[in-house]
Amino acid sequence: MLRPFVRSLFIALACLSAFALSSATARATCRIEPFGDSITQGVGSAVGGYRYALVTFPSLSGGSSLNIQMVGAQIDTTFLGLVAANQHYHSGAPGWRNDQLAAVAAALPPYPVYPDYLPPNIVLVHAGTNDIHQGANASTAAFRLQQLLVALSTKYPATKIIVAKIIPFGPQPEHVVRNQVVVQYNGAIPGIVTNLNAFYPTNNPKFFIADMHTSFPTNQLWPDGIHPNDYGYYEMGVRWGASIQAVADLAGC
Repeated sequence: MLRPFVRSLFIALACLSAFALSSATARATCRIEPFGDSITQGVGSAVGGYRYALVTFPSLSGGSSLNIQMVGAQIDTTFLGLVAANQHYHSGAPGWRNDQLAAVAAALPPYPVYPDYLPPNIVLVHAGTNDIHQGANASTAAFRLQQLLVALSTKYPATKIIVAKIIPFGPQPEHVVRNQVVVQYNGAIPGIVTNLNAFYPTNNPKFFIADMHTSFPTNQLWPDGIHPNDYGYYEMGVRWGASIQAVADLAGC
């Protein structure tokens, strides 16, 4: 479990997040839709996972120059700090595979995007962990990922999409083969992104990559070897933040 002082620190920061966010000066609001599975939802976190890190530590995503508003299909009241800051929206579905996520993204009528039914500027996709955990090989998981990205690009024609090379599983014996598949799966993502970006101008691509895998500290996963603790989620927030900064101008925020 998290050490008590760390948990207390995160909870205290959660209570202050609404005030901190309201004081930020902004350009256009940058609407961010976290999209994926339980890691997107923040399972294993005391405060809301990487979503909390992004909205509470603004330096991760460009400081006060960006005013982030989390959006999504879920109104999640699990994490009170995010609720207080009106940042408790996401599209994370625990246990779902890429094919299930793709079906939701492609569904008609389209799912509503809370809180104000406007499309995101940027979608953050961390998905594929459940495909691999449930036995899919890398080729199958990557094919499903491509379908998911196509569905999201159809749903959001003007939105930029950042797709993650997913975090590793833990070092437990049951995850050895899964980690080999993760490496293969992540290795397929640059080719998928290149192929999809071929349909867009070279100076204005739609798809981007965030590397969550390289040197990710597996000692910051829970004993299940799947979900990060709050240290690990903060690390994800740092990496997402760098990607958001790089894409924000093209995304119009």
